[in-house]
Amino acid sequence: MNYKVMLTHINERKITLLMCCTFLFMISSFAQDVKTATDTTSIKIGEELKLKLSVEVEPTDLVVFPETKSMGLLEVIASYKIDTLKNAKTYILNKEYGLTQFDSGHYVIPQQKININGKSYSSDSLKIEVRDVVVDTTKQKLYDIKPIIAVDKPSEGFPNWIVYILLGLLVLAGILYTFFFRKSKSEREAEQKLPPFEEAIQHLAALDNNQLLENHEYKKYYSELTDVLKRYLDEKVYDNALESTSDELIAKLELLRDSGKLPISKDIIAELAKVLRTSDLVKFAKSQPDDGTAKVDRSTIEKMLHETKEAIPEPTEEELLLNEQYQKEQERKKKRKKIIYASITGVVLILLTVIGLGVKYGFSTVKDEVFGHPTKDLLESKWVRSVYGNPPIVITTPQVLKRVSNKQLEAANTQSFAYGSLTSNFGLILNTTIIPENAQEGLTQVNGDSDKEDEDQKIDLEHINEMSLQLLEQQGATDLVVKQEEYDNGKGFTGMKAFGTLNVKNPITDTMQSTKYEILSFQQENALQQVMVFYQEDDMYAGKIVSQVLDSIELKKTEE
Repeated sequence: MNYKVMLTHINERKITLLMCCTFLFMISSFAQDVKTATDTTSIKIGEELKLKLSVEVEPTDLVVFPETKSMGLLEVIASYKIDTLKNAKTYILNKEYGLTQFDSGHYVIPQQKININGKSYSSDSLKIEVRDVVVDTTKQKLYDIKPIIAVDKPSEGFPNWIVYILLGLLVLAGILYTFFFRKSKSEREAEQKLPPFEEAIQHLAALDNNQLLENHEYKKYYSELTDVLKRYLDEKVYDNALESTSDELIAKLELLRDSGKLPISKDIIAELAKVLRTSDLVKFAKSQPDDGTAKVDRSTIEKMLHETKEAIPEPTEEELLLNEQYQKEQERKKKRKKIIYASITGVVLILLTVIGLGVKYGFSTVKDEVFGHPTKDLLESKWVRSVYGNPPIVITTPQVLKRVSNKQLEAANTQSFAYGSLTSNFGLILNTTIIPENAQEGLTQVNGDSDKEDEDQKIDLEHINEMSLQLLEQQGATDLVVKQEEYDNGKGFTGMKAFGTLNVKNPITDTMQSTKYEILSFQQENALQQVMVFYQEDDMYAGKIVSQVLDSIELKKTEE
């Protein structure tokens, strides 16, 4: 084979190999081709822009789309479900994202990484325009900025501690009622009890309906029959009639008759004696009288009841009145005694509960939970995160800070926002001061070489803190204990921190109070920013508020 023929074969083999490689590359590229598209390239501020990422893959391929909260400077406000389309032997996966931006300008959606079978593939980057919303001032009226006004804080619902106190009082009331005011069974029966004579007659009627004679239960019949008379005599004639024997009972009745205290006939006493002897024989000698004798004895007992009732003189109106007054007085004394005992028991239970809670949680905590505390209410209120000044200071506080404006602040080119004061339970001041270039020399310190003086020149924040403390002394602060150290909030901003204690006179109580303070000073370009907090030294809730407030500080660049 000559040289030309050999060269021709070599070229053909190279071309064939190159074509195969190119074909394989095209197949591979086709299988992992990521397409990027948006529904528009220009949106208004806050309007949604939809970004769609598409990839064509095999059924067995594993695809992972990015999940993120932002794409460049655009915020992801929605991540929609993946839409799957079948195309012959492959699948087309479409993933859409909702993006937006609240500042006008030109932005770039950066390349997004899509993972396919463990390999990363990138989408195209796209340019997006965010337009301002044009306001026609000829049709839209302009109004002055309204001043800050105080509004009533909306109710946040019923406090839990009130519910707990009410439940505790209900339980305590139930216990006291059960032990002191709830009537016993005997008291309820006494209220429902009939007068002695009516009760005796009612018992006799019940004895007739018991059918004890028909069942030949003579012992039980005579026991109940004589007990009816003895109970009546015990209540109306003389005490201990229930415990008296038959002979003692007859002897007592004869003695009362002879003394004139119970004017009843001798015949009825004699008849009663026969009934009692018969009853004793039935109960102790197991005698069994006939039914006729038992019925006669029953009539004798009823006759004795009627004659005794007639013999007992009716009480006069004066006696009834005195008896009623006596009963009422006894009831009042009994009720008063119950109230005293219940009150003492309730107070003891409450004291024991307070002591137990105080030992476990601390007495000051229990007191603040029941009666409230101004800084505790601040700590548990709904906090507000707001932006103050320019350059902005973003901070979370229990209450919205109010702008402080006066001629001195305006002359110093200072924006100031505050809550509370130096003598309140908790006070907070934010200051942002724009320092003119001609005034920076006296407040700066030089770091590094002289050829880098311009870019390394910084405000002497330690000196600024000392000036702030001098201003506090001018406002009446005394006995200042001062410490200074470098401060790093862990969010990219550093500064100087001055902290310690001071004494200041409280204008309300006219006494000196010990106050803690913390002053944080930062620098942003030609702006000096300060956060000052003041709180009473013995207030544990204020210390927690200060920690949360200082941890929430975030500084931002100057708004253009």
